[in-house]
Amino acid sequence: MRNDERRKKSQRRPAGWWLRFPEEIAACPACTSPRVQVLDAFPIVRTSDGRRVSFATGCDECGLLFSNPPPTREDLDRFYSAEGPWAALHEERTKRIEEKALLRRKKPKPRKAGGKRSPRDLLIEALTPYLPIETPLSGAKVLDFGCGDGRFLDSLQDLGWQTYGIEPSTSVAFLRHHRLDAPPQDDSFDFAILHHVLEHVTEPLGLLRQMAGSLRDGGVLFLSVPRLDTLPVHGRYRYCLNGRKHVVAFSERCLQSLLARAGLAFTARLDDRLDETLTEGLPLRLRVVATRTTAPLHLPASPMAPARKALRDYGRTGNTASRMRRLLPVRVRAALLDRARA
Repeated sequence: MRNDERRKKSQRRPAGWWLRFPEEIAACPACTSPRVQVLDAFPIVRTSDGRRVSFATGCDECGLLFSNPPPTREDLDRFYSAEGPWAALHEERTKRIEEKALLRRKKPKPRKAGGKRSPRDLLIEALTPYLPIETPLSGAKVLDFGCGDGRFLDSLQDLGWQTYGIEPSTSVAFLRHHRLDAPPQDDSFDFAILHHVLEHVTEPLGLLRQMAGSLRDGGVLFLSVPRLDTLPVHGRYRYCLNGRKHVVAFSERCLQSLLARAGLAFTARLDDRLDETLTEGLPLRLRVVATRTTAPLHLPASPMAPARKALRDYGRTGNTASRMRRLLPVRVRAALLDRARA
């Protein structure tokens, strides 16, 4: 990079001991409430304009924790496009999967009896009490938003489901399954999946409402996200919120709030059943079953409280210097972090 370009980027970075960015938003990207507050600052991968720090801002209305400033829609579309960094990162794996799929010529692979159960088998077993996933009715339809290479859809199709997917980064899944560009708002689906998708979008409530519009009354949504409530236990801050890939974070109470606003009743949590096998006992993920309903739903009280507590308790797990820095105002800490990273 030339010296004049470096100088321009340096000039765009706020100076002083109180950090604020002009691109910060003053309303929740989910529920649009102005009742938001900066709760923390964290380092990020340097952005195109030279920014190295982001704020974790919380919404007192719905409980969402979001990276602020958020990435633009154009940034996200570019990142997850077929030519973007996400696809490039998974290019070799995608090619191997596509070669195998072409060899199968769209023929389902028979499931082996016995043997070690895959994560998909474990998930299907955990979902069985909430919908007839292994014995679907004739014509039952499932929509997987962010289906990736389509492995979960493969398993569901083998069980008799009509399978539909949405995936901008690769076309591998659609050698076998129906491709959609957006969730149809026709109440025609019996089952919908958001498996580690919601943390990647800047407008999670809008996406939940779209998924609810795809489901029939009584239809089931399976949702999985990084688990913010247990941040002090698992300690993986960047897994919950990193400003690039994971741009919003959820506590269980926040999910209850957003689901209710979308017309989805919080039915059950599956993570306790699956953590032992899939994450070696680490409470890293929040896996939720919700049901589409037209009945009135109550919003939980104090939806932001679990996120505040998680951030506060996580701050107490650091070394002495880290704990002392957390006594400073957030924007002062952010300025110190920005100077250190620059």
